[in-house]
Amino acid sequence: MRDIFVIMRKEGGVKKTEIVYGANLNFVRASRIIKWLIEKELVTVESDRYEITEKGEEIFREIDKLGTLFK
Repeated sequence: MRDIFVIMRKEGGVKKTEIVYGANLNFVRASRIIKWLIEKELVTVESDRYEITEKGEEIFREIDKLGTLFK
């Protein structure tokens, strides 16, 4: 999920293809994860471009903090 958030933080959002290749996922798995993220209001989609929401940014920051604990 962290990889997906990192990719989606780009200005103007990203297309699903960029998420798939950037996070090393297949389209089916990426679609399921993205759908869940949208349902939880962590991501929005507009004109086939996915963007992280403010709520998603908060979750990303917490995930990032956890990552530093395990390094």
